[in-house]
Amino acid sequence: MVYLMTSLPSLSFDQVPPITIDEFNDEAKSQLSARHFRLLESVDIQQLNTEVGKKSIASFLQTIKEDLAEVRKAKVQNRQAQPVRLPKSALVGNPLEREIKILQWQWQELLDMEAGKTFTLTEVLVYKLKLQIVSRLHSFNQKEGAKVLASMVNPAKNKEDN
Repeated sequence: MVYLMTSLPSLSFDQVPPITIDEFNDEAKSQLSARHFRLLESVDIQQLNTEVGKKSIASFLQTIKEDLAEVRKAKVQNRQAQPVRLPKSALVGNPLEREIKILQWQWQELLDMEAGKTFTLTEVLVYKLKLQIVSRLHSFNQKEGAKVLASMVNPAKNKEDN
């Protein structure tokens, strides 16, 4: 794990990902035991897989899952969301701003989680989650996002335009 972590480029929330998830997985597969790599493969911040072997990461992913479900449920019920850990300040703004705030909160939680865990499996798992966050952040396209939002808000007008 020491060689893997020292060979990976550093990540910053506001930078373009220096490597792809596939490149990271290839590097990790060549450096980790089969058991550790299977655990790493199971970690996915988009899928919110809570069946990972590390309790702190599983708990974190479960909390995200529950908080996002609460936010969606509150929106449908037209009430104020009451997330457990997600700060209410992350729920303010347009959809893109909210998504960025949620990603920033996730990033900070992961930084706290990896503190003092140098060259451990936890650090490798957190690196993957952080890489997924910056990859998601830099996949946003405002123009395309506006089209999707418009099609959801006013589908009848969108059909007329096509």
